[in-house]
Amino acid sequence: MLGDLFGPPSKPSGPSVLVFVCTGNICRSPLAEKLMRKRLADAGAVDPLVTSAGLHAVVGGAMDAIPAAIAERNGLDPTHHARQLGSDLARSGSMFLTLTRAQRDELTQEFPVAMRRTFTLVEIVRLMKEHPLQVTGLNEGRDLFDVSMDASRSRPLVTLGEQDDVIDPYRRSAATHEAVGQRIEMLVSELSGSLIGSGRTR
Repeated sequence: MLGDLFGPPSKPSGPSVLVFVCTGNICRSPLAEKLMRKRLADAGAVDPLVTSAGLHAVVGGAMDAIPAAIAERNGLDPTHHARQLGSDLARSGSMFLTLTRAQRDELTQEFPVAMRRTFTLVEIVRLMKEHPLQVTGLNEGRDLFDVSMDASRSRPLVTLGEQDDVIDPYRRSAATHEAVGQRIEMLVSELSGSLIGSGRTR
């Protein structure tokens, strides 16, 4: 997949995989993963597959208590085992969504091969919402890799600031956890709508 760096990018083999990435993979990214899976299932979508990983994962760790409670309130199974983002997943994922710009930069510095497929969650939501002609969803014949390529070409159209980062609630107040959880719910809802449309199936 050297094309991701030096030439036309190569589509990963296998099914489309959407990977949410945060630091420890115990708060933000697993909640986003579970919410997106539910959104896709509710819409009858069969792809992409959704998973999550951490840049400095608490490997094997469960979801933190408050994100787990938020997941349960949404009818989701909070069972989770944190995992580290490694080179195999970096090569096989179709799109990587971090929660902050710093995480995006760290991911692409460690795994340059994933550069054109890595965005922050807010970044991809804004690109698809603000520039729907340039970054289109999973229409007939398109998959998540195609969306990533659209978004990569259109990246300069969106300027991100500190307000676009989804802060880390780990070891912070319950109110902070709730605010972060609500923001992730909203962003995942917007993203799923842009990707698959209201009630459209694949």
